[in-house]
Amino acid sequence: MSTSAWLALSGREPGPVIFSGLSNVVVYWLITVVYLRATRKERKELAGKGQMRAFLRYPDSLPGSLSGIWNPGIVTPTEGALRFQPAAYETLESSGRSTNFTVADVSEPWTIAGKDRKYLPASAGYEAVTLATDKGRVELAASRSRWTCWQ
Repeated sequence: MSTSAWLALSGREPGPVIFSGLSNVVVYWLITVVYLRATRKERKELAGKGQMRAFLRYPDSLPGSLSGIWNPGIVTPTEGALRFQPAAYETLESSGRSTNFTVADVSEPWTIAGKDRKYLPASAGYEAVTLATDKGRVELAASRSRWTCWQ
């Protein structure tokens, strides 16, 4: 579509414009394929360890506190507990101390919308659960397909 608009408005020869448009499409598809393969590999490796990539926040923290934003990390759920290891955004390298939570109650998953999506990657839909833990109320967000470990 952008190629046809460019062709109509630029007054240039159609051959180079069409070639440029097609080469841009190929480059974007290659980037997408590489990203999707890396994401699938990451999910498979984490699933093999019983882990998942997720985001954690403390909804009862003071307004403006860094604890109130979604922090990325790796979650290792176990029966009645979970371990959250903060991690760098895309590399999943550890970026702080892990926190162990004893989980007393888990809410039904709810869809994250509006201002709650702030600090979450925009590429996928997210759902969250609210956990009653020994460290207070905690919200844990992950992509929609990840909540099977809680049910």
